[in-house]
Amino acid sequence: MEFIDYIARTNLFNFIIFAGIIAYLIVKLKVGNKIEDATISVNETITNSESAKTESENKLNDIKESMSHLEDDINAILAESEERAKLVGSNILADAEKGALIVKENAQKAFENSTIILKNDLIRRASSASIEIAKSRITEELRLNEELHQKLIDESIEKLEGVEF
Repeated sequence: MEFIDYIARTNLFNFIIFAGIIAYLIVKLKVGNKIEDATISVNETITNSESAKTESENKLNDIKESMSHLEDDINAILAESEERAKLVGSNILADAEKGALIVKENAQKAFENSTIILKNDLIRRASSASIEIAKSRITEELRLNEELHQKLIDESIEKLEGVEF
């Protein structure tokens, strides 16, 4: 009986020391503040991503709108070039058509480049937001899954045992 009391007291003593270490770590690491800060950061990132997406979509629509007028401008240049070419000769007409095609191709390339840049920006921002959401989800999973949380605490304690103060 005395042996069982000794084991119970030893277990109680070890539990109190363990609880003290955990309480010390929570206070020292300010876990609650870090989780709250991470949540605020994730929410800000999501808001920023949404506004950046809207802004990028607006820019893309502006570019599309300007490109739709560009074709009308090109057609006007072609018509004017044809009239001049009739007056001056067939060489000028050929040069004007080539120039208009080049302008159209360059405009198309500029549009494609702008579209690629905007898509890449959206992908980058979406990836960043996804990473932040994943961080938040991991933090939440640790909060909800006691076994996983306990495993993380045990691993942290094992690492702390090798640290000298």
